[in-house]
Amino acid sequence: MQRTQIKNYIASPLNYIGGKARILDQILPYMPTDIDIFVDLFCGGCNVGMNVKANHTIYNDTSKPLISLIKALRRMNNKTIITRINKLIDEFEFSRTRDHNFAYYGGDANLGVSSYNRDKFIRLRDKFNSYPRKNNQYYIILYTLILFGFNNQLRFNDKGEFNLPVGKRDFNTTIENKLIKFLDSIRKQNCEFQTKDFRHFDFSQLTERSLVYCDPPYLITTATYNEKSGWLEQDEIDLLNILDKLNNQHIKFALSNVLQHEGKQNVLLQQWIANNNYNVHYLFMDYHYSNYQKKTKKADSTEVLITNY
Repeated sequence: MQRTQIKNYIASPLNYIGGKARILDQILPYMPTDIDIFVDLFCGGCNVGMNVKANHTIYNDTSKPLISLIKALRRMNNKTIITRINKLIDEFEFSRTRDHNFAYYGGDANLGVSSYNRDKFIRLRDKFNSYPRKNNQYYIILYTLILFGFNNQLRFNDKGEFNLPVGKRDFNTTIENKLIKFLDSIRKQNCEFQTKDFRHFDFSQLTERSLVYCDPPYLITTATYNEKSGWLEQDEIDLLNILDKLNNQHIKFALSNVLQHEGKQNVLLQQWIANNNYNVHYLFMDYHYSNYQKKTKKADSTEVLITNY
């Protein structure tokens, strides 16, 4: 079956590790219609919540810098955001591949403009890490760092300093259009933002028409969000227990996870599935074609969507 083109969906301007932008066409068909409250419990870049129709959407993530950045961009107008980003680009003399090719900056398709921008990026990063106030300009600088940073990611060290190195790309027209489309959409959406640990989230307002979507860090994978034992077996157990409670209250949930990855098995998750009558939908990560009925045993990673409906 031919995959739906990803361009039909609203993509996040944040390249959040584990984000579901590239498999939205596999996830969204499993989302129920007529949702009153949609909870994106580990929202990351908001890719899923942005594309699910609901009367009200709650974006929750424990990353306060992430949520604060999205809220700051949402409250500013697009013209101000673009103008301020471009002013920083001019001030620090970053590359502009919308005007020139990689070769103009001494790079190529593989290296991009990392060498040209490295020193400039470090200066901007130092400026950000010593910035005195978390005002609108603070978040403009942060987003500019993300634009020019490694894989367009967001990461802070234990001291609260942004610590990613320079990346290969810059603020091109594709990224600008994606940013504007995302912000226009999230301003129209009836939504709110929270930064609670999932164990402390208040589910009492939900009804049988609500849906809780969970895309937690994966227990058996390693990524930026899961370094230094960021997601432990007890976290997995706590989340699965919460989902069982929601099920007992007749509240719908959908859980993204992996059953196996690079030879590792998520035995805990497999046992949980076996002990409950939940539905397992296999998702394919080749991003070309999908077959929801087939399980590929030879795949490096077996990603699934688990639902109680």
